Amino acid sequence: MLTRNQEKLILQSHSKHGRRKAGYFLAEGLRCCGEGIRLRATELEFAAGSQSFADSAEGAAMCALLMARARPFEVVPDAAFGKLAATENPQGVLCVFRSFAEPAPVSTLADPFVLVLDRVMEPGNLGTILRTAWAVGLREVWYTAGTTDPFGPKAIRSGMGAQFALTLRGFADLAAARDTLRDCGGGKLWCSVPGRGVNCFDDGFTLAGGALVIGNEANGVQEVGGAEFVTIPMPGPAESLNAAQAATILLFEAVRRGILC
Repeated sequence: MLTRNQEKLILQSHSKHGRRKAGYFLAEGLRCCGEGIRLRATELEFAAGSQSFADSAEGAAMCALLMARARPFEVVPDAAFGKLAATENPQGVLCVFRSFAEPAPVSTLADPFVLVLDRVMEPGNLGTILRTAWAVGLREVWYTAGTTDPFGPKAIRSGMGAQFALTLRGFADLAAARDTLRDCGGGKLWCSVPGRGVNCFDDGFTLAGGALVIGNEANGVQEVGGAEFVTIPMPGPAESLNAAQAATILLFEAVRRGILC
């Protein structure tokens, strides 16, 4: 059974303020918990599951995974688990992780180019973009202040484990990210903007060695000196694409060109 302190940590992890105060975050569901246990077992404080989940084949497999890493698994009644979960229809398993340490200062680029998220506000968009970044082979993603918490429950669910695989590096603003890019010997800062700039399928879009910026859903990217602009051609009448859709197109264009392979 869960202790009172464990229950408190779970409930605190539902909010950004609570996560900052406690120093923990929450992952829910089979996929997210499985990836977290596999990739970040040392940061796992404990896992919990509903009685019905613990009695299932999936629960037995999860218990074996936790036992192999000497991590605790607490079983709670189904009704009590429903009150602890952040999701409306929980899968019956959650994990509480210690917040990751800030990454060491960067001096060289970890990837062929940098993906920068500038004040992306929707947790679903953020998580989906991180999942795509992981899928195309990036190891690091930068983000600016004003971006939604990458370790919020909704962002974790949408990322489906990507947060456990990527190094996430925060910056005060886009100018700070640009300056760090330059200090690392990087090149152009490419800002994705609807209807403005170089066609993403043209040779003039030279992403290798630079950075790709995906901006805020409502207001786009911050104004920053020295930026170039790239656009996704849209023959239809829609004003713009969803931020996660745009990121997916541009990242897989890098795969198509062999920048990521």
